[in-house]
Amino acid sequence: MKTTSIALLTLFSFAFANPTTSPATCPTCDYRPTLNKCHITTSCILDWGHNGAPKPYYCACRAGYRATNVKPEDTSKQWRLPWVGNAKGDPSQEGRVFVAPGVVCDTLCDQWQLGKDGCKEVKQVDSCL
Repeated sequence: MKTTSIALLTLFSFAFANPTTSPATCPTCDYRPTLNKCHITTSCILDWGHNGAPKPYYCACRAGYRATNVKPEDTSKQWRLPWVGNAKGDPSQEGRVFVAPGVVCDTLCDQWQLGKDGCKEVKQVDSCL
């Protein structure tokens, strides 16, 4: 029993002493009305700009808004994505702020009027897997 405990403690110490870097994971939403947990100040939208399959759904703030009572750098609650427009004419969503389901999105961003160049106080993550 003592040997097992020591072995487990050693493994845990390695896990915390040498953390692996993994891609960010962003909380997704379910677009179906009865399962949608996005706050009413957001919408559950498909991230058509995501590379790979399946395409995820995220709770998106209205243009120019970010999470309320959340620090802009807290990517566990809110984030931006490098989501550029495409040749079909779909617009860039780089200024769009996404939030975890249930998070209120009712605070105007700094420089909200800049569209895709606004909301820069919210950290952009390279990807969400």
